[in-house]
Amino acid sequence: MSDIKKYIKAVNVFLIILVLGTLTINTFLSRYINLLSLVINIIVIGIILLIIFSTVITYIILNNKNVSNTLMKVNYLIVKSIFPILNKIAQFIGISKDEIRKIFIKINNAYIYSNKYKINSKDLMILIPHCIQNHSCKLKVTNNIDNCKKCGICKINDLLKLKEKYNTKIFVATGGTLARKIIVDNKPKAVIAVACERDLTSGVREVNKIPVLGVFNARPNGPCVDTDINIKEIEDAINFFTYE
Repeated sequence: MSDIKKYIKAVNVFLIILVLGTLTINTFLSRYINLLSLVINIIVIGIILLIIFSTVITYIILNNKNVSNTLMKVNYLIVKSIFPILNKIAQFIGISKDEIRKIFIKINNAYIYSNKYKINSKDLMILIPHCIQNHSCKLKVTNNIDNCKKCGICKINDLLKLKEKYNTKIFVATGGTLARKIIVDNKPKAVIAVACERDLTSGVREVNKIPVLGVFNARPNGPCVDTDINIKEIEDAINFFTYE
């Protein structure tokens, strides 16, 4: 089952819960307070229509169809609002949370790419997880990525080449708390974040005032061990933000 089909399945379950919940409330309230029951029905119908609208837009976006920036923004706000509920529902019905997280990041990225930026490369930050570095390396780049000796075993060497080429900032984060601190301390105007679905989702949802493009890392050896990264995807993101 594709990501979007799993997402739609979770949305359908959410809508069913809304409808059943509303019917239950009406059963109790209709006997006593007709006006309150009517107000609740109107609110629930409005929520259902918004979710259906958002699901249609999400489907269009994930099929690489053109959507206006305004619709992108509205859809992103809706998806961001219902995401915690969909995440719980996905887990309940046997869908991996990462599948829903992946949809959220794709919607976030689509919204960012629908905007135009002209950011100086020195005001751009690239955040990468420490697991990009080969686990057997004796040189730790967590405090300073320039400690890398450029042996080429992992992609840290390629990232350093991007840093030198574009004069941008690259930091290695060992977790979400450190990543947030790095952003607060350095005050970038945009962030390109590399991580797994879980860490990207939590990071994007917590950083509100600047655009954050999420890039999924590949995990051929399992989570948090010698993960990989698409360097071209990072470079394309740099060019997008700097409008090269």
